[in-house]
Amino acid sequence: MAHMISVRRPLPILQALRVQPPSIRRQCFSQSSALYYQDRSMQPQRPRQTPDRSMRVASKEMQKYPSDVGLLEYTFVTPTGSNAPRLFDSPSSFAKLRWEHVKSRLRDRVSLLVLWIASPAKKGFFKRTIKLSRSKITPTAVALHRQMYTSFAEGDVTTLRKMCADGIFDSFRTRIGNRQRGEKVVWELVKYNKGSKLISHRGARFPIEGGAIRQAVVRISSRQKLTRWIKGKGGVLEMVPGSGKEKDVEEYVVVQRTTDRWKEGDWQVWGTTSETTLEDIEEWERKKLE
Repeated sequence: MAHMISVRRPLPILQALRVQPPSIRRQCFSQSSALYYQDRSMQPQRPRQTPDRSMRVASKEMQKYPSDVGLLEYTFVTPTGSNAPRLFDSPSSFAKLRWEHVKSRLRDRVSLLVLWIASPAKKGFFKRTIKLSRSKITPTAVALHRQMYTSFAEGDVTTLRKMCADGIFDSFRTRIGNRQRGEKVVWELVKYNKGSKLISHRGARFPIEGGAIRQAVVRISSRQKLTRWIKGKGGVLEMVPGSGKEKDVEEYVVVQRTTDRWKEGDWQVWGTTSETTLEDIEEWERKKLE
């Protein structure tokens, strides 16, 4: 099944900085994978020879895959508030959304079960290389979310490289590089407005043995404050007008964990997404008919 990239919503901190959201090129996961793992039978044949160390290293590098493969297709984020159709206002839309919610949760669990069973067993059937550890995902996402914004404000590119997927990292790096000389940015988490919640957790395999990915969507509701200072007359830092105001933000943070040769890496931030709409569901249905 192909996995499509979702249109990534601009991060709230970027909106506060009044900059344009990152430009994400649409691509199909299956197409990009096919290009990345192209059939070698199409290449000219060479005489068989014993590979030296450099060739073995190059071969391993070719087996690596990019950290940003997009948001897994059919990722369902339950709409809330005004985004959710009401039972008495639109019974058909309400029923359609609820049915898709049930199907998506079943689909998510099946994808994780298949991934778990496919991973090698350690001792006995129930001890596998892949550990789903559902209860640890939400606190991990909350910690990554806080560290990501703090590192971005501080201009800590090294930390961002470790904890962010390629797409969002490139966006952060560009914006850090575009800051004025001597500009200071401070991000503060004032408080959490309510408890964070795991909305979606699913998995998919890559077209190489031992390669896989898990993605989770965690809702984080918080009050944030972003303050900017730039150098004014005499080199004295002056606060940028309009910055430093507290803002209530609800984000659907997407975190992911890739597996290489059945060895799981660390959780990373992919970006943020938005609630699923009826238009999204109708688009999914059209794709299934193609």
